[in-house]
Amino acid sequence: MLEVRELTITQGGKTLWDSVSFSVAAGERLGISAPSGFGKTTLGRVLAQWQPATSGSITLAGKPLAKKGYCPIQLVPQHPEQSFNPYRSTGQSLRDAWNPQAAWLDRLAVNPSWLERRPDELSGGELARIALLRALDPRTQFLIADEVTAQLDAHIQAQVWQLLLETAAQRPLGLIVFSHNQALLEKVCTRLWQP
Repeated sequence: MLEVRELTITQGGKTLWDSVSFSVAAGERLGISAPSGFGKTTLGRVLAQWQPATSGSITLAGKPLAKKGYCPIQLVPQHPEQSFNPYRSTGQSLRDAWNPQAAWLDRLAVNPSWLERRPDELSGGELARIALLRALDPRTQFLIADEVTAQLDAHIQAQVWQLLLETAAQRPLGLIVFSHNQALLEKVCTRLWQP
């Protein structure tokens, strides 16, 4: 169980989230919908330990998240280039987390040649698939998908969501889905939350 209690996030002198609390169970798929600029991406960054909260707590199975090592809450951001080192190949960044078998690349339609390139040599859709693949490390317990398929065509979107839903059921993997697409949230999520 991922539990967020009285979380406040202030950025640039503005409070984006004020004493917000929610929980997500293992295998649950929570959809969060809010207008652009509301702070969904910043919330995702805090949950994945990319940046600190102003106050409040985030616990996993009743324990605070470790400050070092692999974070079991992984974020795939809306702009995936933000999660890659621009000076390293995407394959190097992927293997920093884990080394997936070829079947995983096939399921996400990742061309192995992309892994030899730097992030600026790939499209947003290509990077999004590699970022998602990296986040599906077997150690990941909760995955935050921030408009994760927005840059993909309809066929690849369906393929990605099928994989995510199958993986969520098998592990079980908790999903937190940020999207403006209400129909998508209603289709893939087990519960919706609107702050």
